[in-house]
Amino acid sequence: MRMRKPIVALAVGSVALSLALAGCSGESAASDGSVTITFWDHSGNPTRAETYRELAAQYEEENPGVTVDFLTLPSDSAFDKIQTSLASGDGPDIASMSGTFVAPLSAQGALVPLDEWFADSPLADELDPALVEVSRADARDGNLYALPYTMTNGILWYQTEKWAEAGYPEGPQSWDDFYEGAEKLTDPGAGQYGFAMRGGAGGVFQFMQAMYAESGVDRLFDDEGVSTIDDPANLEAFERYVSLYKTATSEADLGYGYPDMIAAFGSGAAASVQHNLGSYPEHEAALPGQFAATSLFESADGDRVVIADPVPSFGIFERSEHPEETWDFLEFMLSAEANGALNETIGQIPANVEARDAEWISERQSVSTASAWISDEKAVILSPPTYLPDYGTILRNEMEPQLQKVLLGELDPADFLTQWADRMTEEQQEYMEQQ
Repeated sequence: MRMRKPIVALAVGSVALSLALAGCSGESAASDGSVTITFWDHSGNPTRAETYRELAAQYEEENPGVTVDFLTLPSDSAFDKIQTSLASGDGPDIASMSGTFVAPLSAQGALVPLDEWFADSPLADELDPALVEVSRADARDGNLYALPYTMTNGILWYQTEKWAEAGYPEGPQSWDDFYEGAEKLTDPGAGQYGFAMRGGAGGVFQFMQAMYAESGVDRLFDDEGVSTIDDPANLEAFERYVSLYKTATSEADLGYGYPDMIAAFGSGAAASVQHNLGSYPEHEAALPGQFAATSLFESADGDRVVIADPVPSFGIFERSEHPEETWDFLEFMLSAEANGALNETIGQIPANVEARDAEWISERQSVSTASAWISDEKAVILSPPTYLPDYGTILRNEMEPQLQKVLLGELDPADFLTQWADRMTEEQQEYMEQQ
C-alpha cells in the first residue's frame, strides 16, 4: 500500500506531564465491583514504560475503582509472548502493538473490531485519517482492529562532533557521505566504529528501509503482485549496505538487536546508527546535546522513497472481560493530552492531530527533520505490507538467519534477495486472490 504524505507539516504548543507515578496490580475482577485492566506494551523501552505508568496512574485517579495492571515486554519477543499467553487462555485486555501484529492476531480472532466504538468516538475526528486507514489495511477483512498512537520512519542518528571532525560539519548529506564517513570514523584498534549495524533481531526491516531509499525503487509490488525486493537497483544498494559489516562496524554487529546497537551508539563506540525517531530518549540520556538526526538520503537520481515503520497501535483483545472499560482507557490514551505526552517522551509524531500543535515538536530537531522530509511534495511514502499475516514471520523467522549468512559471506546477496522476493510475491498474490 502506498501512502503519499500522511501528515502535514507540524505546528507547535507544549504538552507536559503532570502525572503521579503509581504501581499497577490486581486481579481482573473483584467482588466489590472494581475492575482491573491489563495493559501490555510491546516496545521494551524503559523510558516509554515510565510514561505509560504515569498515564495509567492519571487514568486510575480520574476513574476510581479501575486499576491498570501494566507490563512491558521485550521488543524482540513481544509477539511470541502475546501468542503464548493467548494459547494458555491468559493475556492482556489491551496492548500496544507493532503493525506487523495486527494481521495475524485479527486473523485468529484475537482482537475486538473497533469500528462501531470508533465511529461514535471523538477520536474519529482527532486521529490522522491516513494512519487510521493504514491500521485498517493491516487486517484482511477491512475491519478496524487497532488504532494508531504514533508515526515514525527510519532515520540516521549521528554524533555531531565526531562527524564534524571527519569533515562533515553538518553531518552526512548523502549516501556517499555516509559510506565514506563511516569508514573514516572506524578504528578497530581503538574500539571505534563509524556505524552500528542491526545484524540480529529486527535487522531485516532496517536493511529494507535503507535499500529502497538508496535505490529509489518506489513500489513494493508491481500490478501482478510481484515483489520488487530483488530489483537490480535494490541489489546494488543492498550490497553496498552489507559491505559496511566489519569495514565500518564491529564483528559483534552480526548479532546486534535493538538494545545492542543503541548501547554501542550511546557509549560512543559507534558514531552513527540507523533506527527511527523512537530511540531519541536513549540517545538524549547517553549523549545529551552531542547527537543529531538526518533522514535516510535520496537516491542518486534524487528520488525520495520512504518506507515508513509499521504503524504502532493499541488493540483490545477478545479475551477481555471488561471490553467497555478497556475501550474507555484506550480513548484516554489517544486523547490529545495523553497521546501528546507519550509522543513527547518517545520523540515521535502523534497520531492525534490536536497533539501536533505542541511546541516541543518544532523544537525537537529529529521530529522536525523527519516531518519536513516526508511532507515534501517529492516524497513517496511506502507502507510495509503488514496486512499480510505472515509478513512479520517471514522477516523474523525466515530472513533474519539468512541475512546473517549474507553478512558472514555464506550466502550470495542476490540469492538472499531472490528468496525474500519470492516469499513476498507468494504472500501478496495469495492475498490478491482472496481479495
